[in-house]
Amino acid sequence: MANEVVRTVCHGCCQLTQYRAEDGTVRPMILPGTGVVFAEKAPGVMVELPCPVCGESDDPGWVPGLVPPA
Repeated sequence: MANEVVRTVCHGCCQLTQYRAEDGTVRPMILPGTGVVFAEKAPGVMVELPCPVCGESDDPGWVPGLVPPA
């Protein structure tokens, strides 16, 4: 455990979804991103760009360190 790498999902490109817990409540769940974000360059024109936080890393969608969700 001493060599354990601590990382968290990048909040620049993460995705949010919901899941139903065993008690029936609906809760949010954060999914790792893919290292890309979408930006609207013109009305109705979306382009895919590298995530400004993790897009250039070797492990897109994740960042080093334990960062609490925003």
